[in-house]
Amino acid sequence: MKAKLLSLNVDKSMSFSRFQARLVSSLKSFTGENLIADEFEDIRDVFMALQDALENDELIITVVDSRNYIRYKNALIQAFGNEAEQNSAVLNKIENVTELDDKRKKAFSTFPAAATVFVSDDGFYSGFGLENGSQCVLCLPIDNNRIDKILRDGVIPFLNNTFGSQVEDKAETENKKKHAEKVEIAVSRILKSNSVVAINGTKNAEVLKSCGDTVKGFNDAFIFTPHVEDKGNVNATEYTAQLAKVSLDLSSANIGACISDIYNTGEIKYICIAVASEQSAVVRKLYMSENETDYEFIESAALELVELIGEKALGRRSVGIEITDEPVVDNTITEKDKKPVGKKPLIVLAIILGIIVVLSTVLAVIYKTQGENGELSNLLNSVFNKQEEQTTEPTTENIDKPNVSVPVINKGVKLKFSDFIVREYLLSPYSMLVSKDTPPEYITVNGQKLDAKDAIAKIVTSEIDVNDYSIEAVKAQAVAVYSSLKYRNNGFVIDGIEISDVYPDEVKLAVDSVFGEYIAYKNSVALAPYHRVSANQTLDASNLFPHIKRVKVADYPDASAKDYKTVNEYSGGDVKGLLLQYDSSINLSHNPGQWIVVKDHDGVISNDIGYATTVSVGGVDYDGLTFRAKVVGEALLPSHCFQVEYNSTRDVFIVTTYGQGYGVGMSLAGAKFMADNGDDYKEILSTYYADITIVKEG
Repeated sequence: MKAKLLSLNVDKSMSFSRFQARLVSSLKSFTGENLIADEFEDIRDVFMALQDALENDELIITVVDSRNYIRYKNALIQAFGNEAEQNSAVLNKIENVTELDDKRKKAFSTFPAAATVFVSDDGFYSGFGLENGSQCVLCLPIDNNRIDKILRDGVIPFLNNTFGSQVEDKAETENKKKHAEKVEIAVSRILKSNSVVAINGTKNAEVLKSCGDTVKGFNDAFIFTPHVEDKGNVNATEYTAQLAKVSLDLSSANIGACISDIYNTGEIKYICIAVASEQSAVVRKLYMSENETDYEFIESAALELVELIGEKALGRRSVGIEITDEPVVDNTITEKDKKPVGKKPLIVLAIILGIIVVLSTVLAVIYKTQGENGELSNLLNSVFNKQEEQTTEPTTENIDKPNVSVPVINKGVKLKFSDFIVREYLLSPYSMLVSKDTPPEYITVNGQKLDAKDAIAKIVTSEIDVNDYSIEAVKAQAVAVYSSLKYRNNGFVIDGIEISDVYPDEVKLAVDSVFGEYIAYKNSVALAPYHRVSANQTLDASNLFPHIKRVKVADYPDASAKDYKTVNEYSGGDVKGLLLQYDSSINLSHNPGQWIVVKDHDGVISNDIGYATTVSVGGVDYDGLTFRAKVVGEALLPSHCFQVEYNSTRDVFIVTTYGQGYGVGMSLAGAKFMADNGDDYKEILSTYYADITIVKEG
């Protein structure tokens, strides 16, 4: 069969080689050879290559990175002259994602009417196939985490039907054989010991079930109990142990077991597995490697759980975190604890209180501080009570963040431009000023006279990921920076901000292309604050600036941004020192759990969580903006959408924040998402700033 593989891969990520290898090995039975992708960075070039392939090849596979996927899909619909329709299976998976507006739901669920849709696990970036006689075109996302299901349940059956084949995914078949062998050993041990194992019916338990569905005796050795979701004040390991114990109570089994969902701290992913008796439970934390997909990680965790169950059936003492009703705390981690998972706190049985770690070959694991991420520019968000993170990716939650001692910082640290601007105009007196109508030749930053375009490029670069940006979003940010500088009307002099020493050539070109453009409201230059990531919605600042209203359009990409949620831990001594450094008269003689209390918030995330409006510090009330800016500082509190919990046993404050920056004006994460999906900088700016015009000087 003549086949062609075409790739629109603007990101040029290292993960593409792995994706390509997975795709090619699975389709080799159809293609007859190891295809090498013809890679393109421009959608027009892909279509030219597609046109040639349609004249010569029977099977054409197009793979597209996420930033261009929706745009490419729409262009393909138009190019083929197809009718478009929403796919109900995809829509059902995404319709309850509250962060996603109707426009984006439609974009993700719309396909050519004649297409066979390959639905992904979460519905997002689902692939599809089009056939015409003996010719077939596939459109697939470059996504290592979604491709396994798309191939297994969509592409392979589709091609078998199209070409009249009975081909299996060889990679998948080989994996099943290996997995079955491990399950067989465990089943043999369980049956020989006259044991029965009750598996808690978590989402990932289905993967374990699929590993054993061809193994003789599996259904005699294993039963699957309902999953009861009732979150209590326990950590990930305790929660998983509880679920294993619950399975015992819900069954006649003598061994309980559980595999959690994936927990994501932002830096690492892990899964917890647990095996329990009536007296105790053993839990292992398994950490995901860089080369694993989510599905591969879940499979390996399921197989390790099978091995742990086999050890339990033989009566062996297992390595891991042993949880009993005798509270003993030890934070070391064994070599066996080498991958991650998770769900949350739970439920009916309150038997689990302590943690004892049994070491075999010990690997000392020292966690790095999550700390500030250098992005001091973005959202002020507040979180109260425990809330499951809502994302378009599989749900994750930051649990068990390691104890980190953070020294009291110097409040004179330079700020990101976006934080500086908000401080200057929302926390200080201001006035509307009139400026010149020609662009400056120079901008003075931190006492250094810089070429104006270079200065803006350096300011912009300090607040973006230089490995993952979109040109139209950069243009929007550059216009916002220039507008805010122009609004200040002080000879384009600014001090105390952080800037980059270097910047990508593309950023400089983007800045040059919009230099001299600013946003105007009612014929006057307008302040254009922005932030890195919002907490579901931007803040309403229309009482001060009528053009800056609450915006929800970018909720989905913000919630899935890597820095959307952060968890930090600070020692009681460091928190005390920080507060007294701000005001030595603050009364901290009472319970540390009452030192910092979020009293009121705007409910932007839920009834329990929002941007803090009133924060009590030692009994003294501050507004949320002031608390972040002046009491603790932007470096330690990424957002004023936050939750503070005090752990008296460990004497640590656990601070969970949503968003990055003050949340006012344009979200850079949302801007990037819009740009990736075809919106230009003017559309982006008009989304985040209401009733504006874009004026070109000079």
